[in-house]
Amino acid sequence: MKNASIVICGAGIAGIATAYYLAVKYRQQNIVLIDKYQPMSLTTSKSGENFRAYWPQPCMTALTSHSIDLMQSLAAEQAHAFELRYSGYDFVSESQGREIFPSEHFRHADSADKLLRVRGKDRIASSHPYLADSIQQLVRFKRAGAFDVHGLGSLLLGKAKRAGVTFLQKPLDAIEHAPAGFRLVLSAGGDRQLLDTEKLVLTPGPFINKLAAMVGVSVPVETILQRKFVIPDPQHTIPRDMPFTIFSDPQYLWWDDQERMLIGESPEYAWLLDEFPAGLHIKPEGNGHIKLGWAFNREPETPRWETPDDFDFPNITLRGARRFIPALTPYVDQPPTPIIQFSGYYTRTRENLPLIGPLHPKGLFTVSALSGFGTMAACSAGELCADWMMAADLPGYARYFNPDRYDDVALMDEIGLVGSDGQL
Repeated sequence: MKNASIVICGAGIAGIATAYYLAVKYRQQNIVLIDKYQPMSLTTSKSGENFRAYWPQPCMTALTSHSIDLMQSLAAEQAHAFELRYSGYDFVSESQGREIFPSEHFRHADSADKLLRVRGKDRIASSHPYLADSIQQLVRFKRAGAFDVHGLGSLLLGKAKRAGVTFLQKPLDAIEHAPAGFRLVLSAGGDRQLLDTEKLVLTPGPFINKLAAMVGVSVPVETILQRKFVIPDPQHTIPRDMPFTIFSDPQYLWWDDQERMLIGESPEYAWLLDEFPAGLHIKPEGNGHIKLGWAFNREPETPRWETPDDFDFPNITLRGARRFIPALTPYVDQPPTPIIQFSGYYTRTRENLPLIGPLHPKGLFTVSALSGFGTMAACSAGELCADWMMAADLPGYARYFNPDRYDDVALMDEIGLVGSDGQL
């Protein structure tokens, strides 16, 4: 049997960041980070690798803004470690009047540093000629962009290991209560290993429900599979400097008459005639490629380690993308190959705020429900969990992410007043 002061279950970007801040900021010793697979090999590896400092919820704006500050400090220490780039986000709409984000946010004194709104198709066309003539409104997030999440994770993990963190690649079979805290039952190659710890942090991404249940805890999260894909762009439809661009309108997909008739006659595919949600997004990738995603799936499911490709997804997404970038139209029927598809889970609470902080019993903590924003928020989320564990002063936004927030009626009423959950 081995002992550790702190064990972190899950070596995605959230677990790595938590280990880093415990070891480097607070100089904690005897920390063990465990995972069934290599670090960053599940949800983190499926990241869109984007960041933004604005959200409809002020607490999320504060969390991600601080995370960007932390990433900037890391980038300043080690230039080009993870290629932090301020390329912006553009939200576009066919309606001048659509409330892409609350109008009062544009009137706040500090919003000039976060948001820029342009209305009128002529003004938009002059600076964004690749957008459809139907686009009447554009909202830009100024403090936004992209980075290499594997580079960031590798930097944090390397620093954490040098500060004494140990990584164990072993499956976790069970978590038991022990006199001093918790006992983890690990297995590998037929061997059984016991690991005791006073403090346990659950950072297992989509498997949070499974691990929490091992210690008799229920967490209010669900997991929804979402997909992205990357294709070559031989016709140069997307400018290399185009910001991460999101279509903010719901839409019906375009089909010709014969396709529409066949779809309508098929119970399996009739849903393709329904309205699809806003949020389709696209951005340029390296080596002349483009990346597209659309989180139109709304059905929770039990997460799996391996997920099959959905061969309809690229066609559906390209049909939607041609609505606001017409040059993509030839790719609908003849998409350039290879099509590299990948999928990951949005693990989220109903209000789409993460769970960061203490659970019950004493000594149990979590960084979870980082639905689609885990890479951009990982640094501040990991630091916040470390702050909780070290009984340090907490930032004002900590209460909004505390897993105990559901017992605070006034707080939950405040959270519910925000009309949008910011999900892409």
